Amino acid sequence: MDTSEIIDKLVPEKTLGETVAELLSLNIGGFSLGNILAAALIFLVCLVLIKLCLKLTRRALDRSRLDPPIRRAVLSCERVVLWVTAALVIMGKLNISTTSLVALVSVAGLALSLSLQNTLANVFAGITLLVTHPFKAGDFIESGTTSGTVVRNGLFYVTLITADNKEIHVPNSDIAASRLTNYTAEPTRRVDLSFGLEYSCDAGAAREALLAAAAENKSVLAEPAPAVVVSAYLASSVQYTLRCWAATSDYWDVYFALNESARRHLEAAGLSMAFERLDVRIVNEK
Repeated sequence: MDTSEIIDKLVPEKTLGETVAELLSLNIGGFSLGNILAAALIFLVCLVLIKLCLKLTRRALDRSRLDPPIRRAVLSCERVVLWVTAALVIMGKLNISTTSLVALVSVAGLALSLSLQNTLANVFAGITLLVTHPFKAGDFIESGTTSGTVVRNGLFYVTLITADNKEIHVPNSDIAASRLTNYTAEPTRRVDLSFGLEYSCDAGAAREALLAAAAENKSVLAEPAPAVVVSAYLASSVQYTLRCWAATSDYWDVYFALNESARRHLEAAGLSMAFERLDVRIVNEK
């Protein structure tokens, strides 16, 4: 028996599986080679899955009616959540304790949310406004004591241009928490004008004069037809209300024009506008 045969008997040949197991258990920088390879494989799989998820989400958002700012916000939030999840999975595979990291992230998130409380409130309110669409760019709205035309609807502020051409940035949380009136959401608006006439004036003549003023204005819509009603009996006058409809874009033109022409028609019919007066009676007790 030669020397090689004696060595083979003394040192048995290792199988392929044993050799691979030894290689995978090789320690590199405190991590086994097997865990490093598994973590690398998980990273590649997560990279492919994250790109696929983002692509599907982007395609779904493109088919939706959401505005571009909320689309970008959804994609950014999804990207952060997916990568944080992937990092936790990879750290777990490398036998890195994630308990302290999760606690640190939780504390940091709590501190950040407290310091950015108002900002986060504006963000969530902005998302609500973008999803519900109570107004769009170009609409004239009133929120609280502020009114103007919407020029931009962002995640933090709504930018308005007032009637006297001032630019106002209103926080989203203020608009979401207050009553909101959209004056241009509908194509038509009703114009209501009230006139106080003396008690001696004939109701039929007053109605004819006000309807003539409405018929004279070409911007007043024929349907629904204009109407005049007695709306109140006041201390010194009878209040007649003219109601007619106009296109939303013509509202103020019709409003001011009728204010002027109605008085002219009333005076032409011999009807006088009333004013506040006080009758004083002197009683002699003797």
